[in-house]
Amino acid sequence: MLPWSFLPTRFVKTIKTGLGRPPVELLLPPATKPNKEINLESLNLESLNRTAMDDIYVLTAPEMQGRKAGSVGETKAAEYLATQLSMLGLRPMGDIKSGFIQAFTIPSMVETRVNGRLTFKSGENRNLRSPSVNLIGGLMGEKAQEIILLSAHYDHLGIFEGRIYPGANDNASGVGCILDVMRRILREGKVPKRTVVIAFWSAEEMGFIGSQAFVHSSTFPLDQIQVVLNADTVGNGMIGNFALWADGENTAVKAIRQAASECGASALLTPTAGHNSDSVSFASAYIPAVTLMTQDWLYKNHTPEDTIALLKPEQITLASEIMYRAVRMLAF
Repeated sequence: MLPWSFLPTRFVKTIKTGLGRPPVELLLPPATKPNKEINLESLNLESLNRTAMDDIYVLTAPEMQGRKAGSVGETKAAEYLATQLSMLGLRPMGDIKSGFIQAFTIPSMVETRVNGRLTFKSGENRNLRSPSVNLIGGLMGEKAQEIILLSAHYDHLGIFEGRIYPGANDNASGVGCILDVMRRILREGKVPKRTVVIAFWSAEEMGFIGSQAFVHSSTFPLDQIQVVLNADTVGNGMIGNFALWADGENTAVKAIRQAASECGASALLTPTAGHNSDSVSFASAYIPAVTLMTQDWLYKNHTPEDTIALLKPEQITLASEIMYRAVRMLAF
């Protein structure tokens, strides 16, 4: 059972195609060697000059309805992100013939509170599944089939008991951070040695369903991914005080820690204490992955108070700088 009625016509067609006919071949980067410089004249200047805070304001607007996976609000957020990827001139790397979109379904979920935080648990209707999408786009490098993957989840909790859960820190901040990094790379105009792919996962709040869907049915070969750098809740807390979640000291962790050190920030490998983010989906596939977050990420997390007012723009700017420097080390 698939509730399609809330989706815009273009997304309905794309998602139905993706779900109804699984890919029979993988989307591979072209064999042709790219130019040494990016053609900035072909890019949308308005999008190229947007900031992370611009993205956060859009994603936390009332019409986004808290971006619950499978909801109208999530679809509006996905439309916004797909538009940004397109205006930045990135190569669509979703399902075949689906552009930036990778479609998947989510099982029935219901809201529950755990230690005062709203979260999800499995619903009783095992037959009901709802459509959702990841968004994936790439800047092709000289070594097209070696990929540095930057990611963030764009979903949140939606509306519960009449109150919107905006998810400004969790995780509009991470989405804005990743877009900030890609825009900066594009403005500099140099083609990377390795391909840089950005991905926005949905249904993270329901148990990393979007990133797991990608790992289980990737739109390009997983063995092309050299490193995954994931941003989640990077906008609050003491300036420069970051934490890392990862499966031990790996290439991704080392790159982020070196970048943080260069920025005068700290990024300590921290126990997950029962929590996690989408980097865990890639760690399970033995791909070096790390999640960057603030040490105070739990403050007002999963509450209606996670609003723009909670954020510190300078913290988000610093997180973007750390991610950017890590990408420069790994991809250029």
